[in-house]
Amino acid sequence: MYEQNTSREQEQNTAELLNHLEQAIASARSVPFSSNCMVDREEMMVLVSMLRDNLPAELKQARWLLEQNRQLIAEARKEAENMIREAESRMTAMIDEHEITVKARQQAGQTIEAANQSARQIRNGAIEYARKRLADLDEQLTGMLVMIQKNLKELR
Repeated sequence: MYEQNTSREQEQNTAELLNHLEQAIASARSVPFSSNCMVDREEMMVLVSMLRDNLPAELKQARWLLEQNRQLIAEARKEAENMIREAESRMTAMIDEHEITVKARQQAGQTIEAANQSARQIRNGAIEYARKRLADLDEQLTGMLVMIQKNLKELR
């Protein structure tokens, strides 16, 4: 519920900022003998900065997820390396007994495969989540761009 309200507030704030930007452009002084206008650069930069700050939190979440994904993969690799070292030391201690050696190699292989599979699943899940969020953001930004272009066209 809070997330929906925050999203709605961001959309309203973004819409208000776009309206303010549109009004500033509409009320800007025209340059004689051209279709150009003069706007206050500082005001426009502030509005653009505010729009950038008002981008959806999903974008920040996607970046955070990617970083978490990298950390999880690194931890999984460290864990796999530790498991490998542990398996190697056990294998060395039992090298004289053939059955035990075979079992240790199998277990080490299974452990490595399980760690690799877990890392792949975590990575794929994070990538899919980021892909969905970025696609949603792309749609929102495309809609905003279309609206801005339409408004600019109307102003001309």
